[in-house]
Amino acid sequence: MRRWLLTALVVALSGCATTSAGPDSVTLWMYPVIDDAAKSKAFWKQVEADFEATHHIDLRVELQPWAGRQEKIGTALMSGSGPDLVLLQPDMIPQYVAQGALQPVGDVVTGSGRAFRPSVISELSVGGQAYGVPIYQTVTTTVYNRRLFAEAGITELPRTWDEVRAAAPRLAARGIPVLDYPGSAEETLNITFYPLLWQAGGSVFSADGKKSAFSSPEGVAALRFLTDLGAMNGLPRDVTTRKSDLKDDPVAAGRAAMSHVTTAAEARNIMAGIGAEDTVIGLPLQQKVRATFGQPGALSLVRKEKKVKDAAWKVLAHLTSPKVVDGLCAESGFFAPWMDASPPSGDEVDRKFAQALPFASAGDAHPQARKVMSLLAPHLQAALLGRATPERALADAAAEVDGMLGGR
Repeated sequence: MRRWLLTALVVALSGCATTSAGPDSVTLWMYPVIDDAAKSKAFWKQVEADFEATHHIDLRVELQPWAGRQEKIGTALMSGSGPDLVLLQPDMIPQYVAQGALQPVGDVVTGSGRAFRPSVISELSVGGQAYGVPIYQTVTTTVYNRRLFAEAGITELPRTWDEVRAAAPRLAARGIPVLDYPGSAEETLNITFYPLLWQAGGSVFSADGKKSAFSSPEGVAALRFLTDLGAMNGLPRDVTTRKSDLKDDPVAAGRAAMSHVTTAAEARNIMAGIGAEDTVIGLPLQQKVRATFGQPGALSLVRKEKKVKDAAWKVLAHLTSPKVVDGLCAESGFFAPWMDASPPSGDEVDRKFAQALPFASAGDAHPQARKVMSLLAPHLQAALLGRATPERALADAAAEVDGMLGGR
């Protein structure tokens, strides 16, 4: 119970009038951005206390699990029983905007007092309006086990697709796949296939969003890159069932030579597993362009009646202030979304990951982005298993996706 409520109760019992009938209440659904559960709970408890010290609004930060997130948010927003504010990523926003579940938050963005990276705001916008205020930015890049390459007689680490292909047979001869690729259908394509598609110069959707675009020559080239590596034993044997797992990372265990989409936490885990001297953090791989996955996490305002909206607006302005955002990024290890942001720590890992930020993309924003992933993933697996050529696999997937998009 907040202190001011106790004061109001004392005043009422003493026979004095009070204009406060109780606080407005705002609920935020937050997720494990801070991995350590105890630290996460302490951080958000302090955020609640700091906000409530200067506002007659009851802020309730409800910590939610990542598991089942998409389904729970969708059900809650459509039923009107969900939170007032919710943490979303760019590919989740368009579908909720299309369903009328979110409100624009551009005034909070422009009134924040800090300059956001332009790409961050554009990734959170639909129809020219921002529907999320960024509170952190992620980035991934390439990490190598230098020792495994050296033992295979490779002194120059591969930076391009052709160089990865050239290294694959020499590593395979020693029983080592050149590339760790978590190809399970349960993995998000943002950290598996899509970065390769972008590096080839391709995209998931057509410019107008009405059709798929991944069956293009660029998409075929990206999938053929993977099937070529598979044919040379350059991918893990369990590639189609493998999931990304910090506790069982083949690169960290010395069972794979490199990873093309690695987080800073994974890089530190690799460093702990094989030693700092053998861990090399490089830029994203390059084909036609250099590209990788990275996205902002943003707070979105759920469409509510005016009284709730006004209270939530005040909470949103506080939660996206530099003090809160900088504190969250310091605790989580993610980058702040500001133009002038420094790495979350001064160590070598964060300095290297900062160099990858200019190449980070959240991908194509589209109301059906998540649905397309679920349709495309099995066809990618068919190609990896040798049951379909890259051309056939992507053409079959495109037929399914275009049929779905045509009926949306």
